[in-house]
Amino acid sequence: MSTRTPDIAERPPFARRVFKLEHGSNIGPLIHIALWISMTAVGLFVPFASNWFVAIPLIIVLSLLNLSLTIGVMHMHTHRPLFVAKFPNRVVDVLCCLPGNLTAAEMREVHVLNHHRFNDGPGDVTATTGMEKGIGAIWYWVRYGMVVKIHTLKMLFAKNVADTRKVRRNQFLFDMAAYAVIIGGVWALVDFNKFIIFYWVPFLITQVNAGYFAWLSHAPAKQFEDDASTSLNNAGNILNFLIFNQGYHSVHHRYPGVHWSEIPDKLDYMRKVEPGVIVPYWMVAQSGWRLFFPGGFLNEKYGNKWKAKLETRLEAGTVRNRYLPWFAWI
Repeated sequence: MSTRTPDIAERPPFARRVFKLEHGSNIGPLIHIALWISMTAVGLFVPFASNWFVAIPLIIVLSLLNLSLTIGVMHMHTHRPLFVAKFPNRVVDVLCCLPGNLTAAEMREVHVLNHHRFNDGPGDVTATTGMEKGIGAIWYWVRYGMVVKIHTLKMLFAKNVADTRKVRRNQFLFDMAAYAVIIGGVWALVDFNKFIIFYWVPFLITQVNAGYFAWLSHAPAKQFEDDASTSLNNAGNILNFLIFNQGYHSVHHRYPGVHWSEIPDKLDYMRKVEPGVIVPYWMVAQSGWRLFFPGGFLNEKYGNKWKAKLETRLEAGTVRNRYLPWFAWI
């Protein structure tokens, strides 16, 4: 029997072999988790954080990190787990639940199994139909978190559910309990006012931000009927660096299971997308003022310029960032 040592090329990558990461680039989402923990600790435990010239920027940073973990890291992790081992994946589930009380079970039930199946159409519990503008849109942003919770409870606690849902039900209950114990325990240890300022204020902002993002991803594109153009795409390079290429929402719906570092290889699909749904602004609630202007969320001029740049990059084979090749850079 041969005892030849396998060639180095045949061995799993270092990140997978040692740290159980599914891909080495997944260190990026983990850094976001570490930043949220550290920034929250600064707010809660560092005395000078109470000064308003520190507190206000910190609240803004925490709100962005909250959104990153809640619908960014949790989103990609639910589609494609960050690790190849169960235990670290469950740790990520719990950590991503802490900023906004969104569990992995909810993301799986509502986003992966429901939203991706019906794509903002009939049957989608998060559909934006009838809430594309005015008070209806604002109501959608505010109620989104409750809709997600209610649908998850209905699916997981229905009679005669499949075994996979029974497992997910148990994970949901564990994660909710872990959330209550961790958040309640920290709250008991720190100053009451600090916890309100540095946890609950970003938490509430995140609830609206999550609903706004879900709405913005599809509502402004309702006028377009082709599948490629039914999503709004944020094509800004800096934002896509911060959210790991997930601004290309049309690509995500076409290839929902692809690893985020492979999205640059799929950007030829953006050729099919109407230019109006390609935008440069950040998809957070501060851009909500566009609701009050007809067509305020669409940007055909920017989209045409961006698509021209994309063609040049595709022809030259330089879609990826030269120094950080995991990311697209158009």
